[in-house]
Amino acid sequence: MLWLALVGLAVARKLRRDRREAHSIRRRASYEAVLRDGDAAAMTALCAAIRGVADQVDLAVAIDAVEPTIPRSRLVEIGRSMEDSGLLSRLSAALGSRRPTTRARAALLLSRPGIPAVVEQLVPLLTDPDPDVRLVACSGLARAATPHAAEMLILALAAHLLPPERIIERLGAPWAVETILARLREGTSSISAAVADFPPCGHEAELDASLARALGLAGDPRSAPALAEMLGGDSVEIRISAARALGRVGGTDCVPALIEALGDEEWPVRAQAAKSLGALGAEDALAPLEGCLSDRAWWVRANAARALRGLGEPGLDALRRTLEHDDRYAADRAREQLALHAVIVEKVPA
Repeated sequence: MLWLALVGLAVARKLRRDRREAHSIRRRASYEAVLRDGDAAAMTALCAAIRGVADQVDLAVAIDAVEPTIPRSRLVEIGRSMEDSGLLSRLSAALGSRRPTTRARAALLLSRPGIPAVVEQLVPLLTDPDPDVRLVACSGLARAATPHAAEMLILALAAHLLPPERIIERLGAPWAVETILARLREGTSSISAAVADFPPCGHEAELDASLARALGLAGDPRSAPALAEMLGGDSVEIRISAARALGRVGGTDCVPALIEALGDEEWPVRAQAAKSLGALGAEDALAPLEGCLSDRAWWVRANAARALRGLGEPGLDALRRTLEHDDRYAADRAREQLALHAVIVEKVPA
């Protein structure tokens, strides 16, 4: 009888969960229809009816679902409807709740339309005791995509309020590039006083190195000169991050700086510079890359050989010459890449 009771309880709970999920799916579909095609009055009425937890979550999911298919002006209208209905003020009040889940849920929905005015409300949540609330605030600032939001995310990065990668992946977008470059020009040490009172919550990382990684993710060519300059910095981590980022955003102008980095005293910098030169297809780096095939570090040799293969026939000729090299390790890397090239050519349809 106990076994039957447990089975019955499990079945009942599953049925209730299935009913809730089915109801949620129907509700989200109706929300999406209003958000996509409804007039201002319909959207305001919808937002006014949002009261419960499930309603808030489903509205946030519905906004995310329609966002890629609607113009920015429509998203602004959604934000205006949230304000006119009083939903915005209710969510703002919920940010002061004692319950972390309530604060996080309110911040999640509050940030969905990307309203610039919401930035100031989200900033205090970056120091929230709960890590999930801090992460929601970080995502909300990225959705706002304003210079002030970028400044606050850089501040959070400097204060270690979240693991660096969580902030970097949100700062790594074209909208934040100008703010990041401005901060690098001014010197990141200027914000040290502003973060002195913040208790660190994430892992410590060099700020300039993190900003270089963000610029690489953004993929904006405007950042190439600043990154090339960072290759001459004192910090190994900064030089590695800058070399890696230049492989994504650099052009012919930054090739000389990367070639110079092939002579860096630290092998990770040399390895990353070789990889980026290959990514940029820098034929001017042919001879320096060939010289790196006999580097004392395995990763430098491997990245240089891979880069030469990527340079086409001139690079392949350099690899063929290296087969007769006195350094057997250099010859091994050349042989490996030539074999890989042969396999790729063989698989390419005629």
